[in-house]
Amino acid sequence: MKGHLLLIGPGYLGQEILREFRLAGWGVTTASRSDGSYGLDVSDVDQVRGLSEKLVGEGKDPTHVIHCASASAGRGASSEVRLAAYHDVYKKGCENLTEVFSEAHVLFTSSTSVYGQSDGSVVTEESPTEPEAETARVLIEAEKAVLDANGTVARLSGIYGHEKSYLLKRLFSGEAIMDGGGERVLNHIHHRDGARACLLLLENDLRGIYNVSETTNLTLKETYESLSELFSLPMPVAESTEVITNRRLNKRVSNKKLLDDGWDLEFPSFLDAAPSVAASLNLI
Repeated sequence: MKGHLLLIGPGYLGQEILREFRLAGWGVTTASRSDGSYGLDVSDVDQVRGLSEKLVGEGKDPTHVIHCASASAGRGASSEVRLAAYHDVYKKGCENLTEVFSEAHVLFTSSTSVYGQSDGSVVTEESPTEPEAETARVLIEAEKAVLDANGTVARLSGIYGHEKSYLLKRLFSGEAIMDGGGERVLNHIHHRDGARACLLLLENDLRGIYNVSETTNLTLKETYESLSELFSLPMPVAESTEVITNRRLNKRVSNKKLLDDGWDLEFPSFLDAAPSVAASLNLI
């Protein structure tokens, strides 16, 4: 057995991480507030300590930890409640995990939303992280706790995959809108490729920050044009820029660092996976 992984948050991405690691011969223990092998509020350091003691007693002392829990505050939650959830689950969670499991290699699945660039430029792991969103700034604080502990931060782009694609659902339903000229760059990652990136990082003891994103960064217009042709659907209606929200984020996320360390994507472009994802959503 290669190691024992403690997986915090076996949700959409976590389930794929669980599958990939077990297939690779790892032992895996899951923990979360609701659906893990062990109940855990990662923001409560006493609960984290209690879990550590329990795992040691059962001979499951983790050699590695992945934090990919979701800071869900529920539908309709205020921005204040959502921000508090981010602070508890991500910042406090990462601080608690690195403190209690100080001998383990901790990996935090962060987000490329920490890059606040709005000019469509290429961003690498060395690019400035100066986001306007308060939630993204909390992620940076969580990253710091992991990096200070010599851990790994995997910054994932927008996750999609089997039975999950907001973009495809809206395109097929006719609700998709082309904001402005469609120049905004989209950055995606299939959940299977995201999970395999986490496996590569831990199996090769890779530390520091890594972008986990597809290779082909298409604009919104390029994506809609390709999908409309692929599925014989009409192009979305163009909308004026005045009513578009979240337009500030516009960048091309580079995955070169991870590729150079041996990462091989099954779906280097969203378009590569679109037919199978659409089928899993019963759209075709």
